[in-house]
Amino acid sequence: MDAENVKELTGKYIMNTYGRFDLTLKEGKGCALFDEDGKKYIDFASGIAVNSLGYNNAAINSALKKQLNKLIHASNYFYTEPQALLAEKLCKNSFADKVFFCNSGAESVEGAIKLARIYARKFSKRGYKIIAMQNSFHGRTFGALSATGQDKYHIGFEPLLEGFTHVEFGDMDSVKKLVKGTHGGEYCAVIIEPVQGEGGVNIAGKDFLKGLRDLTSENDMILIFDEVQVGLGRTGTLFAYMNFGVEPDIMTLAKPLAGGLPVGAVLAKDFAAKAFEPGNHASTFGGGPLVMSAAGAFFDEITKEGFLGGVLKKGNYIKAKLNELKIDFPEFIKDVRGIGLIAAIEFYRFKAKDIAVKLIKEGFLTTAVQDKILRLTPPLIIKKTEIDLFIESIVKILNYNYNK
Repeated sequence: MDAENVKELTGKYIMNTYGRFDLTLKEGKGCALFDEDGKKYIDFASGIAVNSLGYNNAAINSALKKQLNKLIHASNYFYTEPQALLAEKLCKNSFADKVFFCNSGAESVEGAIKLARIYARKFSKRGYKIIAMQNSFHGRTFGALSATGQDKYHIGFEPLLEGFTHVEFGDMDSVKKLVKGTHGGEYCAVIIEPVQGEGGVNIAGKDFLKGLRDLTSENDMILIFDEVQVGLGRTGTLFAYMNFGVEPDIMTLAKPLAGGLPVGAVLAKDFAAKAFEPGNHASTFGGGPLVMSAAGAFFDEITKEGFLGGVLKKGNYIKAKLNELKIDFPEFIKDVRGIGLIAAIEFYRFKAKDIAVKLIKEGFLTTAVQDKILRLTPPLIIKKTEIDLFIESIVKILNYNYNK
Protein backbone atom coordinates (compact mmCIF):
# COMPACT_ATOMS: atom_id res chain seq x y z
CA MET A 1 0.00 0.00 0.00
CA ASP A 2 1.43 3.40 -0.93
CA ALA A 3 1.57 6.47 1.32
CA GLU A 4 -1.46 8.16 -0.26
CA ASN A 5 -3.66 5.12 0.39
CA VAL A 6 -2.48 5.00 4.00
CA LYS A 7 -3.40 8.67 4.47
CA GLU A 8 -6.77 8.17 2.76
CA LEU A 9 -7.71 5.23 5.00
CA THR A 10 -6.49 7.07 8.10
CA GLY A 11 -8.62 10.10 7.29
CA LYS A 12 -11.65 7.95 6.54
CA TYR A 13 -11.58 5.57 9.50
CA ILE A 14 -9.45 6.97 12.34
CA MET A 15 -10.72 9.64 14.72
CA ASN A 16 -9.19 13.05 14.20
CA THR A 17 -7.25 13.39 17.44
CA TYR A 18 -3.76 14.09 16.04
CA GLY A 19 -2.47 16.94 13.89
CA ARG A 20 -0.32 14.61 11.82
CA PHE A 21 2.71 15.65 9.80
CA ASP A 22 2.62 14.78 6.08
CA LEU A 23 4.89 11.78 6.51
CA THR A 24 4.17 8.05 6.29
CA LEU A 25 6.74 5.87 8.04
CA LYS A 26 7.52 2.33 6.99
CA GLU A 27 10.46 0.98 8.99
CA GLY A 28 13.22 1.90 11.39
CA LYS A 29 16.73 0.91 12.34
CA GLY A 30 18.94 2.38 15.04
CA CYS A 31 18.18 6.09 15.37
CA ALA A 32 16.64 6.35 11.91
CA LEU A 33 13.18 5.96 10.43
CA PHE A 34 12.41 5.52 6.74
CA ASP A 35 9.41 6.55 4.66
CA GLU A 36 7.77 4.74 1.73
CA ASP A 37 10.40 6.10 -0.67
CA GLY A 38 13.29 5.02 1.53
CA LYS A 39 14.15 8.54 2.66
CA LYS A 40 15.97 8.51 6.00
CA TYR A 41 14.94 10.59 9.01
CA ILE A 42 17.14 10.78 12.10
CA ASP A 43 14.73 10.64 15.02
CA PHE A 44 15.14 13.30 17.70
CA ALA A 45 11.66 12.56 19.06
CA SER A 46 11.90 8.81 19.78
CA GLY A 47 8.17 8.29 19.36
CA ILE A 48 7.63 10.86 22.12
CA ALA A 49 10.46 9.59 24.33
CA VAL A 50 9.51 5.92 23.83
CA ASN A 51 12.15 4.43 21.54
CA SER A 52 15.10 5.07 23.84
CA LEU A 53 17.08 2.22 22.29
CA GLY A 54 16.09 3.24 18.79
CA TYR A 55 14.41 0.89 16.36
CA ASN A 56 14.88 -2.85 15.82
CA ASN A 57 17.02 -3.27 18.91
CA ALA A 58 18.49 -6.77 18.80
CA ALA A 59 18.14 -7.53 22.52
CA ILE A 60 14.47 -6.50 22.66
CA ASN A 61 13.62 -8.30 19.42
CA SER A 62 15.31 -11.47 20.66
CA ALA A 63 13.42 -11.39 23.96
CA LEU A 64 10.13 -10.89 22.13
CA LYS A 65 10.73 -13.77 19.72
CA LYS A 66 11.56 -16.15 22.55
CA GLN A 67 8.53 -15.19 24.61
CA LEU A 68 6.18 -15.13 21.62
CA ASN A 69 6.49 -18.88 21.31
CA LYS A 70 5.81 -19.44 25.01
CA LEU A 71 3.03 -17.21 26.35
CA ILE A 72 1.69 -13.85 25.18
CA HIS A 73 -0.95 -13.18 27.84
CA ALA A 74 -2.02 -14.65 31.14
CA SER A 75 -4.35 -13.33 33.81
CA ASN A 76 -2.84 -11.66 36.84
CA TYR A 77 -4.68 -14.24 38.91
CA PHE A 78 -1.62 -16.36 38.13
CA TYR A 79 2.15 -15.92 38.42
CA THR A 80 4.48 -15.38 35.45
CA GLU A 81 8.26 -15.29 35.47
CA PRO A 82 8.86 -12.24 33.21
CA GLN A 83 6.69 -10.06 35.45
CA ALA A 84 8.39 -11.20 38.64
CA LEU A 85 11.87 -10.68 37.20
CA LEU A 86 11.14 -7.16 35.96
CA ALA A 87 9.58 -6.17 39.28
CA GLU A 88 12.73 -7.33 41.05
CA LYS A 89 14.95 -5.32 38.71
CA LEU A 90 12.93 -2.13 39.13
CA CYS A 91 12.75 -2.35 42.90
CA LYS A 92 16.37 -3.37 43.47
CA ASN A 93 17.58 -0.47 41.35
CA SER A 94 15.34 2.22 42.84
CA PHE A 95 13.89 3.51 46.11
CA ALA A 96 10.83 1.29 45.69
CA ASP A 97 9.75 -1.90 47.43
CA LYS A 98 6.74 -2.81 45.30
CA VAL A 99 5.49 -2.24 41.75
CA PHE A 100 2.14 -2.37 39.95
CA PHE A 101 2.12 -2.87 36.18
CA CYS A 102 -0.33 -1.32 33.74
CA ASN A 103 -0.33 -0.24 30.09
CA SER A 104 0.52 3.46 29.78
CA GLY A 105 1.73 6.60 31.48
CA ALA A 106 -1.79 7.89 32.07
CA GLU A 107 -2.74 4.57 33.68
CA SER A 108 0.31 4.73 35.93
CA VAL A 109 -0.72 8.20 37.08
CA GLU A 110 -4.26 6.97 37.72
CA GLY A 111 -2.80 4.17 39.84
CA ALA A 112 -0.62 6.61 41.78
CA ILE A 113 -3.59 8.89 42.47
CA LYS A 114 -5.69 5.97 43.70
CA LEU A 115 -2.86 4.66 45.87
CA ALA A 116 -2.30 8.09 47.46
CA ARG A 117 -5.99 8.52 48.20
CA ILE A 118 -6.53 5.05 49.63
CA TYR A 119 -3.42 5.45 51.78
CA ALA A 120 -4.96 8.60 53.22
CA ARG A 121 -8.26 6.85 53.81
CA LYS A 122 -6.70 3.83 55.54
CA PHE A 123 -3.68 5.26 57.34
CA SER A 124 -2.91 8.99 57.41
CA LYS A 125 -6.59 9.98 57.79
CA ARG A 126 -5.98 13.07 55.68
CA GLY A 127 -8.33 14.31 52.97
CA TYR A 128 -8.43 13.37 49.30
CA LYS A 129 -7.02 16.53 47.70
CA ILE A 130 -3.74 16.56 45.80
CA ILE A 131 -1.38 19.44 45.08
CA ALA A 132 -0.17 19.52 41.46
CA MET A 133 1.90 21.94 39.40
CA GLN A 134 0.93 24.53 36.82
CA ASN A 135 2.25 23.76 33.33
CA SER A 136 2.39 20.05 34.16
CA PHE A 137 1.22 17.15 32.03
CA HIS A 138 0.18 13.81 33.49
CA GLY A 139 -2.01 12.21 30.83
CA ARG A 140 -5.39 12.25 29.08
CA THR A 141 -7.60 10.08 31.29
CA PHE A 142 -9.81 11.96 33.73
CA GLY A 143 -7.69 11.63 36.86
CA ALA A 144 -4.44 12.34 35.00
CA LEU A 145 -6.10 15.13 33.04
CA SER A 146 -7.35 16.73 36.24
CA ALA A 147 -3.84 16.62 37.68
CA THR A 148 -2.49 18.26 34.52
CA GLY A 149 -1.90 21.97 35.02
CA GLN A 150 -2.58 23.23 31.49
CA ASP A 151 -6.02 24.62 30.69
CA LYS A 152 -5.74 23.86 26.97
CA TYR A 153 -6.07 20.14 27.69
CA HIS A 154 -9.15 20.66 29.87
CA ILE A 155 -11.35 22.56 27.41
CA GLY A 156 -14.47 20.64 26.52
CA PHE A 157 -14.06 17.96 29.18
CA GLU A 158 -15.31 19.81 32.22
CA PRO A 159 -16.21 19.09 34.94
CA LEU A 160 -12.92 17.43 35.76
CA LEU A 161 -12.20 15.19 38.73
CA GLU A 162 -12.36 17.36 41.82
CA GLY A 163 -9.64 17.60 44.42
CA PHE A 164 -6.62 19.04 42.55
CA THR A 165 -5.05 22.37 43.42
CA HIS A 166 -2.38 23.72 41.08
CA VAL A 167 0.51 25.90 42.23
CA GLU A 168 3.36 27.50 40.34
CA PHE A 169 6.18 25.08 39.53
CA GLY A 170 8.95 25.86 42.02
CA ASP A 171 6.85 27.98 44.41
CA MET A 172 7.46 26.36 47.78
CA ASP A 173 5.66 29.10 49.68
CA SER A 174 2.40 28.35 47.87
CA VAL A 175 2.65 24.65 48.73
CA LYS A 176 3.38 25.42 52.38
CA LYS A 177 0.47 27.83 52.51
CA LEU A 178 -1.91 25.09 51.39
CA VAL A 179 -0.55 22.38 53.68
CA LYS A 180 -0.19 24.56 56.75
CA GLY A 181 -3.38 26.52 56.20
CA THR A 182 -6.76 26.10 57.85
CA HIS A 183 -7.74 23.39 55.36
CA GLY A 184 -4.30 21.77 55.13
CA GLY A 185 -5.60 18.44 56.40
CA GLU A 186 -7.61 18.06 53.22
CA TYR A 187 -4.43 17.37 51.23
CA CYS A 188 -3.02 13.85 51.00
CA ALA A 189 -0.33 14.14 48.35
CA VAL A 190 1.82 16.22 46.01
CA ILE A 191 2.40 15.14 42.41
CA ILE A 192 5.20 16.61 40.33
CA GLU A 193 7.36 15.94 37.29
CA PRO A 194 11.01 16.47 38.29
CA VAL A 195 11.38 17.69 34.71
CA GLN A 196 8.28 19.01 32.96
CA GLY A 197 8.44 17.47 29.50
CA GLU A 198 5.28 18.65 27.76
CA GLY A 199 5.57 21.90 29.67
CA GLY A 200 8.78 22.74 27.83
CA VAL A 201 11.62 20.90 29.63
CA ASN A 202 11.41 22.86 32.86
CA ILE A 203 13.78 21.42 35.45
CA ALA A 204 12.83 21.52 39.13
CA GLY A 205 15.25 23.05 41.57
CA LYS A 206 16.89 20.74 44.11
CA ASP A 207 15.79 22.96 46.99
CA PHE A 208 12.20 22.89 45.79
CA LEU A 209 12.09 19.09 45.58
CA LYS A 210 13.83 18.77 48.93
CA GLY A 211 11.32 21.19 50.41
CA LEU A 212 8.45 19.08 49.06
CA ARG A 213 10.07 15.96 50.49
CA ASP A 214 10.45 17.49 53.95
CA LEU A 215 6.96 18.97 53.99
CA THR A 216 5.20 15.80 52.86
CA SER A 217 7.18 13.63 55.28
CA GLU A 218 6.38 15.91 58.21
CA ASN A 219 2.68 15.77 57.43
CA ASP A 220 2.29 12.09 56.46
CA MET A 221 1.53 13.06 52.87
CA ILE A 222 2.54 11.10 49.79
CA LEU A 223 5.12 12.56 47.40
CA ILE A 224 4.58 11.35 43.82
CA PHE A 225 7.16 11.82 41.06
CA ASP A 226 5.83 11.45 37.52
CA GLU A 227 8.82 10.11 35.55
CA VAL A 228 6.82 8.78 32.61
CA GLN A 229 8.83 10.89 30.17
CA VAL A 230 12.10 11.43 32.02
CA GLY A 231 12.72 8.16 33.87
CA LEU A 232 14.76 5.15 32.73
CA GLY A 233 17.96 6.84 31.61
CA ARG A 234 16.60 9.91 29.85
CA THR A 235 18.30 12.38 32.20
CA GLY A 236 21.62 10.51 32.36
CA THR A 237 20.76 8.70 35.58
CA LEU A 238 18.61 5.59 35.81
CA PHE A 239 15.75 7.61 37.28
CA ALA A 240 15.37 11.39 37.22
CA TYR A 241 15.01 11.69 41.00
CA MET A 242 18.62 10.54 41.34
CA ASN A 243 19.76 13.91 39.95
CA PHE A 244 18.20 15.73 42.86
CA GLY A 245 19.02 13.60 45.91
CA VAL A 246 15.33 13.31 46.75
CA GLU A 247 13.33 10.08 46.86
CA PRO A 248 9.57 10.07 46.25
CA ASP A 249 7.12 7.69 47.93
CA ILE A 250 5.52 6.78 44.60
CA MET A 251 6.91 7.04 41.07
CA THR A 252 5.21 6.54 37.72
CA LEU A 253 7.01 5.07 34.70
CA ALA A 254 5.97 4.16 31.18
CA LYS A 255 7.12 5.39 27.76
CA PRO A 256 10.46 3.63 27.03
CA LEU A 257 10.14 0.73 29.45
CA ALA A 258 9.14 -1.97 26.93
CA GLY A 259 10.96 -0.65 23.89
CA GLY A 260 7.81 0.54 22.13
CA LEU A 261 5.17 -1.82 23.49
CA PRO A 262 2.42 -0.46 25.77
CA VAL A 263 3.49 -0.50 29.41
CA GLY A 264 3.21 1.50 32.62
CA ALA A 265 4.41 1.00 36.16
CA VAL A 266 3.66 2.42 39.58
CA LEU A 267 6.59 2.04 41.97
CA ALA A 268 6.11 2.62 45.69
CA LYS A 269 7.67 2.26 49.10
CA ASP A 270 6.21 -0.47 51.30
CA PHE A 271 4.39 1.87 53.67
CA ALA A 272 2.38 3.31 50.76
CA ALA A 273 2.04 0.11 48.73
CA LYS A 274 0.40 -1.73 51.62
CA ALA A 275 -2.70 0.44 51.13
CA PHE A 276 -3.58 -1.63 48.06
CA GLU A 277 -5.32 -4.94 48.71
CA PRO A 278 -6.89 -7.41 46.25
CA GLY A 279 -9.85 -5.70 44.64
CA ASN A 280 -8.57 -2.13 45.12
CA HIS A 281 -6.92 -1.84 41.71
CA ALA A 282 -6.22 -3.98 38.64
CA SER A 283 -5.25 -4.04 34.98
CA THR A 284 -6.23 -6.88 32.66
CA PHE A 285 -3.26 -6.50 30.34
CA GLY A 286 -0.85 -4.96 32.85
CA GLY A 287 2.31 -7.00 33.31
CA GLY A 288 1.64 -9.41 30.44
CA PRO A 289 4.54 -11.82 29.80
CA LEU A 290 5.31 -10.62 26.27
CA VAL A 291 5.58 -6.97 27.27
CA MET A 292 7.46 -7.83 30.46
CA SER A 293 10.03 -9.77 28.44
CA ALA A 294 10.68 -6.76 26.23
CA ALA A 295 10.88 -4.52 29.29
CA GLY A 296 13.34 -6.84 31.00
CA ALA A 297 15.60 -6.76 27.96
CA PHE A 298 15.34 -2.97 27.76
CA PHE A 299 16.23 -2.60 31.44
CA ASP A 300 19.23 -4.89 31.06
CA GLU A 301 20.51 -2.79 28.16
CA ILE A 302 20.31 0.58 29.91
CA THR A 303 21.90 -0.77 33.09
CA LYS A 304 24.96 -2.13 31.32
CA GLU A 305 28.22 -0.66 32.57
CA GLY A 306 28.97 2.68 30.96
CA PHE A 307 25.62 3.11 29.21
CA LEU A 308 24.23 5.89 31.39
CA GLY A 309 27.60 7.61 31.51
CA GLY A 310 27.44 7.75 27.74
CA VAL A 311 23.98 9.28 27.87
CA LEU A 312 25.24 11.98 30.23
CA LYS A 313 28.21 12.79 27.99
CA LYS A 314 26.02 13.08 24.90
CA GLY A 315 23.52 15.14 26.86
CA ASN A 316 26.25 17.57 27.89
CA TYR A 317 27.44 17.68 24.29
CA ILE A 318 24.05 18.54 22.83
CA LYS A 319 23.42 21.15 25.52
CA ALA A 320 26.76 22.81 24.74
CA LYS A 321 25.87 22.86 21.05
CA LEU A 322 22.47 24.38 21.79
CA ASN A 323 24.06 27.05 23.98
CA GLU A 324 26.31 27.93 21.03
CA LEU A 325 23.18 28.30 18.91
CA LYS A 326 21.69 30.68 21.46
CA ILE A 327 24.83 32.83 21.30
CA ASP A 328 24.93 32.77 17.51
CA PHE A 329 21.22 33.51 17.03
CA PRO A 330 20.21 35.79 19.92
CA GLU A 331 17.42 37.37 17.86
CA PHE A 332 15.71 34.01 17.36
CA ILE A 333 16.49 31.83 20.37
CA LYS A 334 15.14 32.91 23.74
CA ASP A 335 16.43 30.01 25.81
CA VAL A 336 17.78 26.48 25.71
CA ARG A 337 17.26 23.95 28.51
CA GLY A 338 18.26 20.38 29.02
CA ILE A 339 19.29 17.55 31.30
CA GLY A 340 20.71 14.36 29.89
CA LEU A 341 19.09 13.64 26.52
CA ILE A 342 15.98 15.75 26.91
CA ALA A 343 16.38 19.32 25.73
CA ALA A 344 14.36 22.28 24.51
CA ILE A 345 14.92 25.22 22.20
CA GLU A 346 12.60 28.14 22.98
CA PHE A 347 12.14 30.66 20.20
CA TYR A 348 11.11 34.31 20.42
CA ARG A 349 8.79 34.43 17.42
CA PHE A 350 9.05 31.20 15.45
CA LYS A 351 6.31 28.63 15.85
CA ALA A 352 7.89 25.38 17.02
CA LYS A 353 5.71 23.35 14.66
CA ASP A 354 6.93 25.40 11.69
CA ILE A 355 10.53 24.62 12.64
CA ALA A 356 9.61 20.94 13.05
CA VAL A 357 8.16 20.86 9.52
CA LYS A 358 11.34 22.44 8.11
CA LEU A 359 13.42 19.86 9.97
CA ILE A 360 11.40 17.01 8.46
CA LYS A 361 12.41 18.28 5.04
CA GLU A 362 16.01 18.22 6.26
CA GLY A 363 15.59 14.63 7.47
CA PHE A 364 15.04 15.09 11.23
CA LEU A 365 12.05 14.37 13.47
CA THR A 366 11.38 16.48 16.56
CA THR A 367 8.45 17.39 18.80
CA ALA A 368 6.80 20.80 19.11
CA VAL A 369 5.61 21.45 22.66
CA GLN A 370 3.92 24.65 23.74
CA ASP A 371 3.76 27.29 21.02
CA LYS A 372 7.39 28.24 20.57
CA ILE A 373 9.30 25.36 22.18
CA LEU A 374 10.94 22.56 20.22
CA ARG A 375 11.70 19.48 22.34
CA LEU A 376 14.48 17.02 21.62
CA THR A 377 14.34 13.47 23.00
CA PRO A 378 16.63 11.43 20.75
CA PRO A 379 17.26 7.75 21.37
CA LEU A 380 19.77 7.23 24.15
CA ILE A 381 21.98 5.52 21.57
CA ILE A 382 22.26 8.68 19.42
CA LYS A 383 25.75 9.34 18.07
CA LYS A 384 27.65 12.62 18.28
CA THR A 385 27.88 12.65 14.50
CA GLU A 386 24.06 12.54 14.32
CA ILE A 387 23.83 15.38 16.83
CA ASP A 388 26.23 17.41 14.66
CA LEU A 389 24.09 16.81 11.57
CA PHE A 390 21.01 17.98 13.46
CA ILE A 391 22.76 21.15 14.63
CA GLU A 392 23.89 21.86 11.06
CA SER A 393 20.29 21.63 9.88
CA ILE A 394 19.06 23.99 12.60
CA VAL A 395 21.79 26.46 11.66
CA LYS A 396 20.77 26.18 8.00
CA ILE A 397 17.11 26.89 8.85
CA LEU A 398 17.93 29.83 11.11
CA ASN A 399 20.41 31.31 8.63
CA TYR A 400 17.76 31.16 5.92
CA ASN A 401 15.32 33.06 8.14
CA TYR A 402 18.05 35.44 9.32
CA ASN A 403 18.95 36.41 5.76
CA LYS A 404 15.36 36.86 4.55
